[in-house]
Amino acid sequence: MAPTDDSPSTIDSLLERYLSLLDEYTKLRTALNALQSGIYHDIARANFAAERGIRFGQDYYDARMHASRKVEIRLGDGSGEPSHQQQQHPVFAVISCVDKCRASEAGETEAETEGEQNPAHSDADQQHPSDKPKQKPSSDPLRWFGGALSTPMPLRQAQSQAVQAVEDIIPRLATVNAAMAAVEVEVRRARKKRAKAEAAVAAKVQQEGVQDGHGKGAVAVL
Repeated sequence: MAPTDDSPSTIDSLLERYLSLLDEYTKLRTALNALQSGIYHDIARANFAAERGIRFGQDYYDARMHASRKVEIRLGDGSGEPSHQQQQHPVFAVISCVDKCRASEAGETEAETEGEQNPAHSDADQQHPSDKPKQKPSSDPLRWFGGALSTPMPLRQAQSQAVQAVEDIIPRLATVNAAMAAVEVEVRRARKKRAKAEAAVAAKVQQEGVQDGHGKGAVAVL
């Protein structure tokens, strides 16, 4: 017989799932703290070795700052979880804008192909060369602090650790936190169902006892 949503085995499995998520959350928090400490340490090393008058930090941020990653949120389908867990929860992922740029480049390639098929449009474009979009400069913030080779190594290490935190650790933390909240809801629902079932059984037993008492009293009178 399959366990119901309010059965003790179902609640135990939900609590086991919650403890597993809590353990994963704790490990991810530890990893994030280590990465953040490493980032600040590497930035301090870069500032210590920097030339006089140069300091790496928020003073260099200006209008050129653009987001290089974007957050994608979707609902989890419950794959890999027990069958009794039907509630979906948000799943977070970070997408690099570089992929978006590649997609736009692919779109520009298709536009060029269409231009070859339609010479009239290509001739019009040649008459107005200034209308063509110019190549955008690199949006890598490290370029602000020097060229590809002159950027301090500690600064590169700080960036790599920050990228790891943003692309890997933080989305997983948010996803695990949402999954824990979903499991908490399932546990509360299962406990409410179990309490209602126990109350119904107690009421039924009490009603049967009253009926038995009335029956015995009638027999005694006869």
